[in-house]
Amino acid sequence: MSVRDRIATDLVISPLGADAAAMLDVARCAENSGYDGICTLDHFSGTMLDRPWSRELFTVLGGFAAVTSSVRIGALVANTVNRHASLLASAAATLQSMSGGRAVLGIGSGPGPGSRFAGEQDAIARPLADGEGRRRSLVEHIEVVRLLWQGGGHYDGEFVTLRGLDGVVGPEPEIPVIVGASGPLTVEVACARADGVNIVVGARADELVGMARGLTGHRPFEIGIYDTIDLDHAHGGDVDRWAALGVDRRTLAVRPPFDLEAIARVGAALNSA
Repeated sequence: MSVRDRIATDLVISPLGADAAAMLDVARCAENSGYDGICTLDHFSGTMLDRPWSRELFTVLGGFAAVTSSVRIGALVANTVNRHASLLASAAATLQSMSGGRAVLGIGSGPGPGSRFAGEQDAIARPLADGEGRRRSLVEHIEVVRLLWQGGGHYDGEFVTLRGLDGVVGPEPEIPVIVGASGPLTVEVACARADGVNIVVGARADELVGMARGLTGHRPFEIGIYDTIDLDHAHGGDVDRWAALGVDRRTLAVRPPFDLEAIARVGAALNSA
């Protein structure tokens, strides 16, 4: 049984300090060598991670769609603080159309006040709610994007309001929604409201994976983990640990400068036992 038969592997192509054309080269390499999907991050400034710049999320994803034909494509994750839910619904549906139905919408509640990544929102005077507020906003964004994908209408929320908005998206197939999570309360939101969860690898990752599996049982629900790729490891990192826990998908981040030869070597090994 190959690695791909046991667990899917996506490549998360970092936009931080990356040349946009080079990101497309990585996307082609990922598809041609054996990865199951490609994603990118949602940061409009590289400064938060000591990088000189970043690239716009959905512009890059549209490029990925244009240069590939089979791999899954998605945001990991779209920050609900960065754009109105109507724009998020439109951007994701446009990607679904451009990719021929290969899109997935990863969505996250955004950074906490005073945290490392909050500097982006601080720089544009965008207020950040506390943890409970961000989770309520996340739920509203999921509800609104799905409402708009189904034709639109009215929505009167604490964070999002629609006043008879329709005509936002075309007749594309509805898109799976995956919630990015690093703690149990957000995992609970994901299990109750979304089609999957993507868990940041950390001290509690095994616990959170087990929690998600317990909350969702045998119903269709994707459990993924987010980690940095190890290009010196034959399969880009641990497979046995995550497969044994019931993880469906590894999403592995790769950062510039991109080593296409090493990325391709890992991808090819995913098809071996």
